[in-house]
Amino acid sequence: MFTRARLHLTLLYAALLGVTVLLVAGAIGVLAVREARNTDDRELQIRAASMAAGLPQGPPPDFSGPPPGIGGPRPHLEEQGLLEYLLPVRNGHLLAPPSGGLSGLPNLPAAEHAMAAGHGEYQTLSVSGNQVRIYSLPVIRQGRTDAVMQVARSRYFVNAAVTDLALIALVAGALGIVLSGAAGYWLAGRTLRPIARALERQRNFASDASHELRTPLTVMLTNAELLTLHPERRLAEYQDVVTDIVAETQRLSRLVSDLLTLARADQGMAALNQAPVDLSGIAVTVARQFNAMAADKGLALDTEIESEVTVTGDTDRLQQLAVILVDNAIRYTTAGSVSIHVSQRGGDAVLAVADTGPGIAAEHHSRLFERFYRTDAARSAESGGSGLGLALAKWIVESHHGRIELASALGRGSTFMVHLPVTRVRSDDDRRASRSEPAERDEAREAAARGR
Repeated sequence: MFTRARLHLTLLYAALLGVTVLLVAGAIGVLAVREARNTDDRELQIRAASMAAGLPQGPPPDFSGPPPGIGGPRPHLEEQGLLEYLLPVRNGHLLAPPSGGLSGLPNLPAAEHAMAAGHGEYQTLSVSGNQVRIYSLPVIRQGRTDAVMQVARSRYFVNAAVTDLALIALVAGALGIVLSGAAGYWLAGRTLRPIARALERQRNFASDASHELRTPLTVMLTNAELLTLHPERRLAEYQDVVTDIVAETQRLSRLVSDLLTLARADQGMAALNQAPVDLSGIAVTVARQFNAMAADKGLALDTEIESEVTVTGDTDRLQQLAVILVDNAIRYTTAGSVSIHVSQRGGDAVLAVADTGPGIAAEHHSRLFERFYRTDAARSAESGGSGLGLALAKWIVESHHGRIELASALGRGSTFMVHLPVTRVRSDDDRRASRSEPAERDEAREAAARGR
């Protein structure tokens, strides 16, 4: 489909360019031909006027012009350059030129027409198979026409220049169309490639989403059918079945919610409530929420959180970001610890979640934030993941003008580090004071307890 569209775009581009080249080249050619011929005519006119101005007073000679050929062939007409003739007028009539000259030159009808008109005139004639341009200028003295000056020149060189110009324009235009066609084919490919990738992602997204939706629906349907097999039994006997249905319903609800969020994000319709957000408070809350989950797996959940690290953004989305990162770290770590760090580094607020899990191979790093991408599909499905969490995390970070980085290797755990612009850049003294505040509060509590 895209190959055909690419060819159609290329042909359309080449056709449009061809028409453009044809119009431009045609306009240039017409102007060039007209200018060349006008220049030739002006030269004939100037030469005839010069001859007329140099004509002595008194009756002109009977005839003057190129001498007739004497012995041997005369050169070709186009090689003779300007041919000049003085045609005397006697009693209002032109004298006929002597024989022996070029056939058709000088041209008496053209001279008579100019004499009757009373001004110079141009004519194009065919002489010896060649086009000849003639300019006839009557010499008028004291209201009487004494002679007619006639200047002629072959149009061979002008026509040859026009032919060469047309040939060059044709070759250059054809070459330009071929090159532009090749460039158009390349540009069409570059233009269609993102569309092709977008459609491919859409197809993959639809396929993966269908698969993810089908799994919980199948589990729910199977368990529901199991409940209908023995309607006489009490619901308490099917507590495990009901629990599975509830769990799959919750999973399906989360999946649909994530899909809806990403779809709105793609359309630019996912609105964010921008306000100052205490990133430190979010990290403390998320750590408290996941303490029990980490303890159930025998993991230590460590925190190192600077106080009053503030960013501008959506509180719910930033909390969702922290939940995704911490939840993933705990899910995929079987032994060791998970740590949450919040700090301010220059103009960045940094949220880092590190684990001692199996790590992620380098070949997966570039695709890890794609939707439904999993490094181990079976293990991800077993842990309840849908493959949308990190895609959501990336969108949340980028929508807050930040960036997310991954440092991981097989057997060395993983660290996801989020950089967000801070609302207020604090000095080193402020940060040291914020770190000492918890210790001071603990000392105050101990002193109060001893006082009681």
